[in-house]
Amino acid sequence: MPHLCKSVVATLLISASVSAQQIQPLWMHVDPLIGTGNDDQGDTIPGPTRPAGSIHPSPETLVGSNAGYDRDAPLSGFAQLHTQGSGGRTTYGTFLISPQTGEPLLDEPAHLSAKADEHARADGYAVTLTRWNIRAEVTPAENAALYRFAYPAGAPATMVFDITRKIRGELASDGADVTIDPVKGRIVARVRTKDYWNPARTDIWFVAQLDRAPTRWGIRTDDTVRAGATDGATPADTRLAAWWQFDTAGGKPVMMKVAVSFTSAQRAAELLDQDIPGFDFDAVQAGTRAAWNRELARVTIDGVGQADRRRFYTALYHSAIQPRDRTRDQPVADRATPHWDDYYTLWDTYHTGFPLMSLLRPGVYAGNVASIVSTFRKYGAAHTAFIAGRNYHVGQGGDEVDNVLGEGLIRGVPGVDWKKAAEVALHNAFEERRPRYLIDGWFAVGDRSPEPDNQRAKSGSSTPAFALNDFYAGRLAAAAGRPAEAAMLAARSGGWRKVWNPAATSDGYAGFIIPRYPDGRFQPLDPKIGWDGKKYDNVGFYEGTAWVYSYTMLHDLPGMVEAMGGRARFTDRLRHALDANLIDITNEPSFATPWLFSEVGRPDLASYWADRIFRRFTANAYPGDEDNGAMSSHYVFNRIGLFPKLTTNLFYLHAPHQPRSVITLEDGRTFAIVARNWKPGRIYIASARLNKRALTTPFVRQADIVAGGTLELTLAAKPTGWLRAD
Repeated sequence: MPHLCKSVVATLLISASVSAQQIQPLWMHVDPLIGTGNDDQGDTIPGPTRPAGSIHPSPETLVGSNAGYDRDAPLSGFAQLHTQGSGGRTTYGTFLISPQTGEPLLDEPAHLSAKADEHARADGYAVTLTRWNIRAEVTPAENAALYRFAYPAGAPATMVFDITRKIRGELASDGADVTIDPVKGRIVARVRTKDYWNPARTDIWFVAQLDRAPTRWGIRTDDTVRAGATDGATPADTRLAAWWQFDTAGGKPVMMKVAVSFTSAQRAAELLDQDIPGFDFDAVQAGTRAAWNRELARVTIDGVGQADRRRFYTALYHSAIQPRDRTRDQPVADRATPHWDDYYTLWDTYHTGFPLMSLLRPGVYAGNVASIVSTFRKYGAAHTAFIAGRNYHVGQGGDEVDNVLGEGLIRGVPGVDWKKAAEVALHNAFEERRPRYLIDGWFAVGDRSPEPDNQRAKSGSSTPAFALNDFYAGRLAAAAGRPAEAAMLAARSGGWRKVWNPAATSDGYAGFIIPRYPDGRFQPLDPKIGWDGKKYDNVGFYEGTAWVYSYTMLHDLPGMVEAMGGRARFTDRLRHALDANLIDITNEPSFATPWLFSEVGRPDLASYWADRIFRRFTANAYPGDEDNGAMSSHYVFNRIGLFPKLTTNLFYLHAPHQPRSVITLEDGRTFAIVARNWKPGRIYIASARLNKRALTTPFVRQADIVAGGTLELTLAAKPTGWLRAD
C-alpha cells in the first residue's frame, strides 16, 4: 500500500475531526458556565432549563453576580427560578433546596459547602458538595425539575427548604406559608414576593415530592424551630423554612421532583405529575437533550473547530431561554391563549432577540404577540417589563412593546391578528406616552418617570425612543385600517428633532440629541458626559450620552444623516465616534450603530466594526450583561454574517466567521450562508450573490431568507470596493 504524504494525512485527520464534531449531538456543544461571571461577563446561570422553560433550577452562592452564582464561592443549595443575564436589582433565586447531613442547619450562611467535580450542561447540572459528601444532580422538564441526591452512609440524610429568600440569600417575602405531608413525602409552599426587580407583589407556589416518606421533619418561623410541625406561616419580612430527613439505607439515591406555579398550589401539583410522572432521571434528561437538539438545529455552523462551536451553540442556547413559556401555568379558562413571561426587559431584547426569533421561531413570535395582547386586555396595559406575570412600566426608553409588535408586522411574522396588536400600540401612543410628549412633543428634564421607585426616563433618551415607538405604532395603525391615526403618528415620529440641538458641538462636530428643560432651553452639557457603564454624570440619558443617542433614530436614517451634515460628514463623524470609543458598542442603544456605515456606502467599515465587536465576546464571557438573550442573539447574528436593520424587513451583511452556516426555517426550508474562500482574517466582503444573482445593496430581505436558498460571499483580508460609495 503506498505511503501518504504528511499533508494528505493532516488533511484526512482534520476532515475526520470535523466529521466527528458534526455528528456530535448539538446539545453537547453547550457550556452553561460561559457568561456566569459578574455583569462585565454575562450574569448567566449555570443550571439547566429547556427552551423557554418555566422552571430554571440552578446552584446558589451568597456572593457574586445578579444570577446568584459565583464560580469560586461555596454553594448554599439550589433555587428553582432565575432570570438570565440581568443587571440591577435581583429577582428570583426562589425556593432554595439545601441537601445536608446531620441536624438541619437553617440559616443559609451556616450550610455553605465547597464543591467539586462540577458539570454544567444543557441537559443537567451535577456537583459534589464536599462538606457533606453529597452528589447532587438536576435535570429539567418544562415546568418541573427532577433532583437526584447520593447521600453518604452513616449520617442522617437532611434537606432544608428556604421559602422566603431570593438571590444572595436576601429576605424577600411579603408573607409565606408551608405544609409538609409526611405520609405522601410532599411539601407545598407559597411566597408572596417582595423586593424583586418588578415591585409588584406576586404569589408563587412550590411543590416537592420525595420518592420515599420522610422520617423526621419540622418548620422554622422566624427564630422559632418546631420539630414535628407540619405547617407554618409568616407575615411580611419574616423568614420561613422547613426541613425533613429520610432513610437512605441500601445506598439508593434520593429522588425528588419539584414544580413551581404562578397560579396555585393545585396547578403546581398538576404540572409536577404531568411533566414528570415518575422518578426516571434518564428519561427526563433524554427529553431535555432532544428539546435542545431541535432548538439548536435551527442554525448550524461548519468548518470551524470545537472552541468556536462551543461558543456559538452556547450563545444560541442562551438566546432561546427567555422569554419563558408559561402557557400551561394558567387557570383552565386561559390555557388556550399563549402566556409568555419574564420580559426582563423588551428595551434590551427588541434590538436583536426578537428579530432573531422572527427568523428562527416565528411561531413563538406570534405566541408572544398573542400573549402581549392578552396582557393588555387583562390589565389594561402591556408594558416593557412583564415579570412573574405582572406588568412594570419601567421607563428605560419608551414603550418598547410597540417596537416588538411593529417589528413583527414589518418582518411578516405569520399567524398574528394585527388589528388586535394595533390596539395595544395605539393605547400606548395616546395614553401611555408622558403628558408633555403628547402636548409639546418632547420629554423634559425632570419630568416624572412612569415607574414608582427609580427615575429612569430621561429627556435625551426617551424623546427619540417615543418617536421610534410612534413610527411602529403608525405602521400598526395603517395595517389595522386606521389611516388618520397612522398619518398622525408618522408625523409625530419626527419629534426627535425637538431635542436635536444643531448648535451643540463636540470634537469639532455639530448637532446632537440634547435634553431640554420644560421651558424649552437645552440642557448645557458635554455630549461626552453621561453613562460610563457604571454611573450617570448627568440626568439627560438612560445608559448613554449625547454621542450615543444621536445615532438612535433608526426609523429616520436619511433625516439623521442630513442632520449630521450629509453622507461624507456622517461617515467621518461615525468613524471618529467609534475610533475614540465614544460609542458603547455592546450596550443596547448602540447595537446597530456600527452597521450604519452600510447606509452611507461603506459596508467595508461595517464589516470592520462587526469583527471588532465579535472579538469582544471572549471564550468564556459576554462583554456585559447577557440581558435575557439580547447579547447572545447579537453574537449569533454577528457570527453568521447578518444583523437586523430595525424598522425594515432587511438584514445588514458583513463577513461571517466560518465558511458555512445554515438556517433551518420552521417549515423545513433552509438558507445557507457560504463563504467559499473563508479563512481567519478575511473580514471584508468582495462580492455577494443571492441564489446566483449579484446583490446590489449590502442587505438581504427577510422574505428571501425565509424562502430558502443560498447566499454566496467572496471575502477579502483588506477593504474592497464592494458597493462602496465614494
